[in-house]
Amino acid sequence: MKRQTAMALAAVFAMSVAGTALAAPANPFVDVPAKHWAYDSINKLAQAGVISGYGDGTYKGDRTLTRYEVATIVAKAMANSDKADAASKKEIEALKAEFGTELNNLGVRVDNLEKNASKIKFTGEVRERYEWDKNAPTTGANAGDKTDMKTRVRISMTAPIDNNVTFKGRLHSESEWGSSTSSEAKIDQAYITGTINGVGYNFGRQPVLLGQKLLSNNTQYNDGLSLSAGKDIKVTGFAFKKEEAFSGLKDADGNAIKDNLNFAAGNIDFKVNKNLNITASYIADQDELYYKSAAAGLKYTGWKDFTVTGEFGENDSYKANAKNGNDASQAWASRIKYKGATSQAHSYGLYVSYRKAEAGFDPVNWNDFSDMTTWNGDKEMDNVKGVDYGFEYALFKNGIMRIQYNDLNDEKTGNIDKSSMFAELIYSF
Repeated sequence: MKRQTAMALAAVFAMSVAGTALAAPANPFVDVPAKHWAYDSINKLAQAGVISGYGDGTYKGDRTLTRYEVATIVAKAMANSDKADAASKKEIEALKAEFGTELNNLGVRVDNLEKNASKIKFTGEVRERYEWDKNAPTTGANAGDKTDMKTRVRISMTAPIDNNVTFKGRLHSESEWGSSTSSEAKIDQAYITGTINGVGYNFGRQPVLLGQKLLSNNTQYNDGLSLSAGKDIKVTGFAFKKEEAFSGLKDADGNAIKDNLNFAAGNIDFKVNKNLNITASYIADQDELYYKSAAAGLKYTGWKDFTVTGEFGENDSYKANAKNGNDASQAWASRIKYKGATSQAHSYGLYVSYRKAEAGFDPVNWNDFSDMTTWNGDKEMDNVKGVDYGFEYALFKNGIMRIQYNDLNDEKTGNIDKSSMFAELIYSF
């Protein structure tokens, strides 16, 4: 930035601070005649305290300023920034960036420099969790044990890259209590997000959330591209690959799951009014082997302190048909929630959910619909039906306790007890 430009910006800022209400004093500098074209502006700058001239009472307007002299002017402008309008604040930010080194040497705190020193903002979440499953594993080291305790750590990263371009990432690790081994810490999210000509995009390893989350509530290891457009009717399309999460796994028939799956997905979110959203979503793998699923749902918040969600879906893939008598597998899910725990201490929420899913609806169990992992092969939304009861309470700021009991049976016969529960404490920083 040229010195002349910087001085002009400082002058613009100072004049917006000084305003027309300032009474112009008589000749603040002996070398600035009353008829000079800049007389009024210089008076306002002087009265606002942005310029003070030299010790001999002169202004020396024809003298080239040093960078330190301009930095002194900028520092004085910064001190008055709370009085500035939006345009002037933008100009002062540009000046702070240009003369940051000189301002630092003058002992002036420069927020922009602090931001540039570490553009990445870190936030985190730790989850301590106790789980109980009615059906204990029959083999392995934990045979007969119906309980499990786990610690999960997630560190999220956000960093601006350019105007309308931001990087987001997340480091994930989970381990059992008292264990000397833990899951390897992995980057389960790493993507850039932004807009181009009104079209939003995410590129990289990103979360895939569809509708009311019956088809997808998955936030890990989805590598690809998503595009979205619209406001009251928002349309989003996804093309992504999900490999690592399936590696080494087997489906309900004991067959190895393909660990190189490509997916296409879409979502429409229609904001009918401030209280009602209607959604439609779709997801399928490239061979329609495990997923060829569609769903329609809604979210309603028109009752004070209550939120109601509901969704119906079908999976018409090869595996779904094979498990359901050559018919598409269907699923329903609904929830009514009263209030909800937030970061505010002592906030709380209560909820009741109902879910029913025919065999084959979610054959690989990658959706993580209810955030409850069972040991004996039971899936969240596959051959299951019943009611979930939950309570959450903020014990302290950014610390939420949640307890959920899942009163479930198998969908086919209703004779297999799939009850489970968890209690957890999640604290954020």
